[in-house]
Amino acid sequence: MRNTAATKDIVFLQPDFWLRFLLAVVISLPGGQIVYGQQQRLSEQRTDYFKLVSTVEYIAKQGNESRQYRHQAEPWFMVTTVPQTNEQRHYHLITNDLKLQDANLQQKYQYASEINYDLTEKRLMTGVDADLIHLQKMNNECIKSIDGKAPKEVGKTWTCRFNLGTFNHYSLPDELKFTVTSIKVRTDELGDLVAVRAISDPFLVKAAAQTEGYGFVKCKIASVYLFDPNVYRTNEEDIYASAMVFLATTKMDGMTQQYRYEFGTYKTDANAKAIDMNGLGFELEGFVREIRLIPQPIEVDKPCGLPMWAKSEIVNAAQLASTCAAVACEQDIVNPVASIYLAAARTYQLQDECLLIPAPCERSVCQALRYDVEEIYPMDICGGKPLPLWPFVAIPLATIHHHHHHDKSPYKP
Repeated sequence: MRNTAATKDIVFLQPDFWLRFLLAVVISLPGGQIVYGQQQRLSEQRTDYFKLVSTVEYIAKQGNESRQYRHQAEPWFMVTTVPQTNEQRHYHLITNDLKLQDANLQQKYQYASEINYDLTEKRLMTGVDADLIHLQKMNNECIKSIDGKAPKEVGKTWTCRFNLGTFNHYSLPDELKFTVTSIKVRTDELGDLVAVRAISDPFLVKAAAQTEGYGFVKCKIASVYLFDPNVYRTNEEDIYASAMVFLATTKMDGMTQQYRYEFGTYKTDANAKAIDMNGLGFELEGFVREIRLIPQPIEVDKPCGLPMWAKSEIVNAAQLASTCAAVACEQDIVNPVASIYLAAARTYQLQDECLLIPAPCERSVCQALRYDVEEIYPMDICGGKPLPLWPFVAIPLATIHHHHHHDKSPYKP
C-alpha cells in the first residue's frame, strides 16, 4: 500500500512548492472573494410583506330587473425567498386571512393559505403546488411567447404580444396584444420608482351560454405595477403598489351582463403598515386612472350567483390575461411580480368558486389603495368609467376567425 504521509512530506519538501503555493493564493484571492460573496448571497433569505385587496363583481340586467354579485377578500401575505442556486430560488407565501365558508372544506383545501414554488433565473416556474400547475403552465408559456422587448429607457411606450395558440383552447383568441408604458415617479425616502402600465386590446372569448349553445364575451385587461428601479441592478423584488382590472361583458341569454375582477396590492412592513412612499407626485394619478379602477363598490340589492360562463371560460381567460399583463410589465426583471400574481390568482380562484368568507368591509380596490397608503390618498386614481369596449360595435362576430372551434377538448386549468 502506498504511504500517503510519506508522499505528502516529499511534496512539501520540493524547492518550488511554497513559491507555487503562494503564487496560487495571490492569484485566487479576488476569485475567492467573489465565490465567498456568491455563497453568502445564496445562503441568505429575505422576507417581504404585502396586502392584497381582491374583488369580484357581477351585474345582470333584463329590462327593469337587475341582479348583483360581489365578493371581496383582503389577505395579508408574508413572502419568504430562499435562494437555492445561482439560477433558482424558492418562494413560500403564507396568509391567515383566507377563511373558508364551510369547515368541512378545510381538509380538501388545506392549501388555501399557503403557496410554494420555485423560479429560475429566466423566470420559468417549477415545483409549484399541485393546484397551481395550470398557473405554472400559463406563466411559462407567456414568457416563452412574448414578442416585443421593453426599451431600457424609462418614459417609453411599446407593444408586446402573446401567442395564446399554444394553449390550444377553443375559446381563446390566437393572440393577446398589450400597449405598455413606463414612467419615473419620485419619493422622498425611496428615491425614484418606476411605474409600468400594460393595457390590452379588447378580445373575445367564446363561452357556454346559461341555457344552451355558445356566445361571445368581450374582454379587456389593464394593470399597473410600481417598482423599485434597483430591481434592474440587484434583482431585489420590491413592488410598492399594483392594481389590475379585468372586465368582461356579454348579452348572452337575453341579458346585459358585466363581470369585473380587480385587485390591488401595496408593500407593508412586518406590522402590516404600508411602506412610506412620501413624496409621490401626481404624475402617478393620471397614469393609474387609465386602467379604470371603479370608484365605488356595486350595491347588492338583489343578490345572485355567478353564471356558468363566468365560472368556466372567463375565469380561465382572466387568469391567463393577468399572467400576460404581469409578464408584460416585468419584461427583463427577474420575478418582481410572480409572488403577487400567484397570490392574487389563488385568491381569485377561491373567490370565483364561492368558497371564501368575504372580508367584513366593503370597499373598492381604488378606495383601499387610497385609504391604506397615505401617500396615494390625495390622488384621484379611480377611473370613473369602465374600460371601453366600443371597438367591438363595429366588428361583426362573423368576421372573427381566431377561435379554435375544431378543438372539442378545451384546456382546463
